[in-house]
Amino acid sequence: MDKVVRTGISFEPKLLGLFDKFLKEKGYTNRSEAINDIIRDRLTHMHESQIIGTIKVVYDQRVGHYSKNVSNLQHDYHCQIVSSMHTYLDHHTCLELIIVKGKVERVRKLLSKIKGTEGVKEAELILQNQ
Repeated sequence: MDKVVRTGISFEPKLLGLFDKFLKEKGYTNRSEAINDIIRDRLTHMHESQIIGTIKVVYDQRVGHYSKNVSNLQHDYHCQIVSSMHTYLDHHTCLELIIVKGKVERVRKLLSKIKGTEGVKEAELILQNQ
């Protein structure tokens, strides 16, 4: 085992509560173990050239022209988009799940463009562990 270096970390109280709940749900015995796993996972994905994941988008269909804009993006990024699914969360709010694969830089560029689309409330890339 590599030498361990002790460091400190500060949390907002609400975030720490959520983190401790996460630890319990995932069966971690201590915070350090969980933090190491989360950072290791994040750094691994950051340096991979090929990824598989899902872009989760929540948007207000009354604002802007999300469907038209993202449809154009999906044509521009057709090599990265495997499939997509659309559903209504309520009368005005929609959820779109876009399954993506390919070079991390290209997928992140797609995500950035989706985030910049008028009406988007939330857009998140969820990576699949390979």
